Amino acid sequence: MSSSSSSWSELFSLNIVERRIAPLRADRPVLLSFLVFLVLAGAIAPLSLDYWTGDPEFPVNLIAEVHGTLLDLLLFGCLLLWFDQKAERRRRIEKYINAIRDLLGWESEMATYRIVGNIRRLNREGAAPETLKNAYLTETDLKGADLSETSVHKADLSGTNLQNADLSDAYLGTADFSGANLQKVDFSGAHFGVFAGMAASEDEQETVLTGANLRGADLRGIRSATASTFAEAETLFKARLDADLEAEIEEKYPELLEPHAATRRG
Repeated sequence: MSSSSSSWSELFSLNIVERRIAPLRADRPVLLSFLVFLVLAGAIAPLSLDYWTGDPEFPVNLIAEVHGTLLDLLLFGCLLLWFDQKAERRRRIEKYINAIRDLLGWESEMATYRIVGNIRRLNREGAAPETLKNAYLTETDLKGADLSETSVHKADLSGTNLQNADLSDAYLGTADFSGANLQKVDFSGAHFGVFAGMAASEDEQETVLTGANLRGADLRGIRSATASTFAEAETLFKARLDADLEAEIEEKYPELLEPHAATRRG
């Protein structure tokens, strides 16, 4: 009989935990904490009654302890809030990056629209996408976008407006920038073409810059680029170049450095 009574008691306790307490912990943690506080206060208050009536210093000491506890809770709460905000930011960034990955290689206007939207969201979080490999971004507006350290290998960025964008230390690979507005883009430290040793056909080793407007672009410290890399570009007028590369372009394609090429986009 006692065994049966014990089983019913355990089952009753489990039902209370599963049906009442567990949902509160998940959905209303503040309410659960308050209820726990009330239960503990109800248990401790009767035990402290003698101190309240017999010790005149007890209320004073209690109030001092309460103030100290409140200050600790305030500091702990601020620290917990800061950690929670940092964690939430990381979750948002991961969400946007994964959303972009799911759309890579999908040649449709919807994919383009969503990728651009997630790039903007990442930028608002102070982050850049990890990769845009095989992204379909033709004729899009990425003006001022942060794509620093991003791989855009095999991405279609033809006709895209990237004015004032940040592509510093990016891996350009065989990205197609034909007809793109690259005015004042920061390409400093970017890698043009594929990495040495990568398996690729002879026609698929260079970054495509046919008709690209590179007026005022920052091309200092770029890697794996020669004068021939920019042979088909529209203009390099006012572009910032390393001295040796500028001399090579001046020798082979001097027209690229001259102001005669009109700016196609503002």
